[in-house]
Amino acid sequence: TEATTTFMTTPLMPTAKGNGFDVEINTDTPAVEIGASLNVTCRTTCLNPTIDMELKSGLNKYCHQVDNSNTCQFPVVEKWDLPIVCIVTCKSENNTQKEVKKEITVYNRDLVIAPHPELMEINKTYQLHCTGPRVYPNNKLHLKWLRGNNVVKSVNSTVGKLPEDVTPLVNILDLIASKTDDGQVYTCLAELDLDTNTTKEINSSSVTLQTYSFPEPPRILNRKPIVVNEEVTLECEVHNVYPAEKLTVTWFHNDEELKSDTKTSASHDIWATTWTPQVTGPTELTCRADFEDYPLNLTRSDNISIDVYVFSEPEIHAPKTIIVGKPVNITCSVFNASGKLQLALKNGNTILANDSSSTELTIYHTLHPEMELNGQQLTCEAELTLQHHSEPIVKQQNTTLNVQREESTRDIIIILIVVVLIILVAIAIIYICWRIDRARKSGKYNLLNPTPNKNQEIPRVNEPLNTIPLQEVISNGNDNNSQTGPNNKSCITPVS
Repeated sequence: TEATTTFMTTPLMPTAKGNGFDVEINTDTPAVEIGASLNVTCRTTCLNPTIDMELKSGLNKYCHQVDNSNTCQFPVVEKWDLPIVCIVTCKSENNTQKEVKKEITVYNRDLVIAPHPELMEINKTYQLHCTGPRVYPNNKLHLKWLRGNNVVKSVNSTVGKLPEDVTPLVNILDLIASKTDDGQVYTCLAELDLDTNTTKEINSSSVTLQTYSFPEPPRILNRKPIVVNEEVTLECEVHNVYPAEKLTVTWFHNDEELKSDTKTSASHDIWATTWTPQVTGPTELTCRADFEDYPLNLTRSDNISIDVYVFSEPEIHAPKTIIVGKPVNITCSVFNASGKLQLALKNGNTILANDSSSTELTIYHTLHPEMELNGQQLTCEAELTLQHHSEPIVKQQNTTLNVQREESTRDIIIILIVVVLIILVAIAIIYICWRIDRARKSGKYNLLNPTPNKNQEIPRVNEPLNTIPLQEVISNGNDNNSQTGPNNKSCITPVS
């Protein structure tokens, strides 16, 4: 595109007769890159002109005039200042002379974005430095920062400089990194301000930002002691991590990696894994967090020393029934513990016996029972204190005393004997009746309710019963069977 600069000038000499004439300078490019070629043409409306092109000394040029124009060719532009003066002497206008000046803008394409952090931490301030190309005249250069397609900062020089001044124009953009900057393209754009109220882009360079957030190290949530051989869920909290999907959390037990999957919550704040400790005692746990497949060598971790322990339930043993006045032994035991064990046998708030140990322990108390103790509770209380846990672990087991008087036991035994005797008598009666009934059914005799006939003599009181002949009793009984009515209740009924 050919750029044209037109000037209406006044004669350097007094104006002669005529309507005057115009002079203009045209270039084949609005601005020329250093080292490139340039064509400059001076034209006039004068019918009979003499055209002179005045250039800076030392420039190699090839000029030729045709009619009312003069064209000069510069094969290689080697000077930063390139002023051109076109002087036209119009013979047809009484040798009136007019002069037009034009400053050609010269530039290079050197544009540099200074190195910046490959990863920017969110909420921290960073600077993007862009050094623009060399341009003369220097006030023609505009250096811009764009976020996407939007200009966020533009600078240009308002102070004229000499051609020998090589101080470049610099645009420094201050930014606070954010999540929205992750993957965002920032572009530094160099433009020339042309005389035609337009601009020409001469170079640009872009950077793509990567941002992250890892404001604080992880924190292990597990603080309580862990029971040996029981599966436990270990939780590690990592706040405000971005991008969370790039974060890897690994658990270590005494510097040995736990071979289990660590999964995160929906919010990516809690990372959990399962673990079953095998050995008691103080144990070092480490939660290590770092970014996987991410250009950041950043690792943070949290370490704790946690107690792994064993603590069996306390056991209390006392007789089911305790007799007043007869001493008995009460035992309180813990058969498996790791740590400092304190064992106490209590009746309410009164300590009956206590002792301490580092493993298993059994304590004894001889109880002298009184009736006032009946229904009272004895407590076997065990406290286990661990090395890295200030509060002891407390377990209890209770038993209720059953205290009885000795007489009460004797009465119970007597009642049981009487009940047994009653049962035996009832069984004997049933058995006798059964035997008699069998004898009746065989037709031999009927011993109950025998009825004598009218002619039979009733024995006297003092006469033995065995003087009555058995045969008479049997025959009389048979003769009087018909007299037996419904009111004749006996253990055995007559044989039909």
